[in-house]
Amino acid sequence: MLLLIKSLLSNFFRHSYAKTASFTAQVGAIYTLAISQDGQILASGGSGGVKLWNLRTRKEIGYSGTNQDLYGTVSCAMWIKPSHRATNVLCYGTGLGYLIFIQQNARNANFQEICAQRLRDGREITCLAWDPSWSDGGARIAVGMRDSIVQVLLLDSHSKLQSVFAGRLNKTVPKSIAFVDHDEIYVFGLFDGNVIRMKAADGTILREHHCSSVIGYAAVNTRKRLVVIDNAANGFTLYRLDRLDAIRTYLTAPPTVPVPKQVAFGEDARLIIGGSDNGRVYLFNRKSGELLEMLYHSNTGLVQAVAVRDVDGRCIIASASPTAGRQCVSIKVWARNYDLQKTKPGQQLSVLSGLWATIQFIAPFLFFVVLGLFSFGVGFGVARSDNLNIVDWATNIPQISRLCAMLQERGALAGHPFRAADIVKTRIPDSEQVNNIPGPIAETLDSLNALTMEELAHRFMDLARMADNRVMDEPDNVKALSDKVIYL
Repeated sequence: MLLLIKSLLSNFFRHSYAKTASFTAQVGAIYTLAISQDGQILASGGSGGVKLWNLRTRKEIGYSGTNQDLYGTVSCAMWIKPSHRATNVLCYGTGLGYLIFIQQNARNANFQEICAQRLRDGREITCLAWDPSWSDGGARIAVGMRDSIVQVLLLDSHSKLQSVFAGRLNKTVPKSIAFVDHDEIYVFGLFDGNVIRMKAADGTILREHHCSSVIGYAAVNTRKRLVVIDNAANGFTLYRLDRLDAIRTYLTAPPTVPVPKQVAFGEDARLIIGGSDNGRVYLFNRKSGELLEMLYHSNTGLVQAVAVRDVDGRCIIASASPTAGRQCVSIKVWARNYDLQKTKPGQQLSVLSGLWATIQFIAPFLFFVVLGLFSFGVGFGVARSDNLNIVDWATNIPQISRLCAMLQERGALAGHPFRAADIVKTRIPDSEQVNNIPGPIAETLDSLNALTMEELAHRFMDLARMADNRVMDEPDNVKALSDKVIYL
């Protein structure tokens, strides 16, 4: 038991993201998220236009975009830093072909539009890229469109767009686009597996590749010369950028909804981070392929929009998912300080805040550990020596049992049956057991934060699923569970 607890805690501290913010957008859908270069502002885009939040104060930032209804649904967005401007600029594209740039006003911190232009025939803008190496003034932008158009534009110092080139691909519809080595562009085709390499100056096609999988979304890391792709089948596939040969696939639960899910690199390309259609955000070790964490966003549903930003040794992850039965979308933000040597002095408070959030999150779990050991000693039935199984033990705790049963009734595990669910359903203690819990302990249980309890219940449900897959051929349940655990 003690070895299992030690394994759980060591894995938790080794790699765990703390939730730092949660927002609700009163819109029907969000298709894109973007975190500013300094990690201070989160932008979302979808059917309700653009919305912005300050991640430090957790308050919405004003945007005086009076023409948002005319521009159409926001399809993609990114933050850029033009050489002639001191502040970050948000660039976004829409379903009606508008390319818009907005900037924060120094006087009142609200955002205002500085440039808006409809491109060509007004077809949907499917992807955007910014060239951070561009030093000739302004900002160089690459755009992909639904009608197979690829073009490069320059935003000059007067906030005017100038066309560098525009051309139509043969059949490929751009889904992702990236500047590589200053003078080249890589275009990733939607679902056809085509990768086209072209000159950024005039659009000359240099080479065409074909991936071994379809492309739902692609993220490029130029420093490592890697690209990770949502393969829309069984997870995410990592390729070498130059030769497009597959390195490994990061397996997720089989998707039930055939839609693209965004994926990104994190922690200086140590992690592969991607969405799902089961309410989770997956975090994989890039080199080993190990699943490190699953961040709980919602009970079920599509987590299509994911954004990641590394800032001074701190990795920030944002995800969005629609709320069932309501015209609103939940946005959640997590963060982790993965390299304290890079953390600036001004960020020490955020480091302490993250540590405090971690302590708050694991406090209930530690309490249950103490309670379980105490119960084992005095014998009021929470833990039994003849069946030392963490799932059995956890589901004997009244609050965990009730929450697990409630999740079952909600249908949170629809389509994912597991035998441990039968344990969960039968482990709700009777009133005599509950009444026998000492008064101070019962009061502490009742005072625990409900949201934390629900998230803890979800972690135990995930642990139960994994246990069923691992203990069928393992006589020693404790050993099997300690080999691989869900990080709480």
